Amino acid sequence: MHPEMIRAEIKMKGLSLADVAAMAGIGESTVRQALRKPSTAGEMAIAKVLGKPLYELWPERWTKDGRRIRPRYAYLYKEAAA
Repeated sequence: MHPEMIRAEIKMKGLSLADVAAMAGIGESTVRQALRKPSTAGEMAIAKVLGKPLYELWPERWTKDGRRIRPRYAYLYKEAAA
């Protein structure tokens, strides 16, 4: 899902990224980072607030059974998850 769509869904719930972070007990930067690149804690916080599975929000990062999709080579990680 596009990062702006995720951000819009959070806003439609009357929340900000700072609210999501506070609810999860993590830093706001962690939640912001999750919108653009892999961040397990941030992704989980967003998914919980939206009531959606991780794979629905980030199908390029997560499998339906909840496993992180990892690229074969670490240096390709940004491209694989973008």
